[in-house]
Amino acid sequence: MSPKRRRRPRPIAEQEWSPPRVRGLEPVEIEIDLHGMRAHDAIPAIERHLQRCHDARLHVARINHGHGTGVLKQITRDELTRSPLVARHYAASYGDGNDGVTIAELDYGGHRAFNRRDNNSIVPKALPRR
Repeated sequence: MSPKRRRRPRPIAEQEWSPPRVRGLEPVEIEIDLHGMRAHDAIPAIERHLQRCHDARLHVARINHGHGTGVLKQITRDELTRSPLVARHYAASYGDGNDGVTIAELDYGGHRAFNRRDNNSIVPKALPRR
């Protein structure tokens, strides 16, 4: 290659791009991995994850607990049932982890007819006539 065509290397600041950090804000992951955790460690981790996702106004939180003996799965689903932040929860679809991942839809209030915890379906119920 001739010296005229040789390119200068990019400055280090331009080699790796990362989003600008806003002071006081941290990016929130949508998924938490509970593999290898004990039951007493998993419960506070689930609560923190749900609270961070709720504060970031995410609609969905994924909890990866794996298959194993089923203890983490049962604890996860019990915790999601008790949580006031969760509208409903269900196992992931086949390509997303199947029964080893639980997906929680977060609840931000709204009208009772549109609260999915009451009717446990995607289509909201019609409002009753008065």
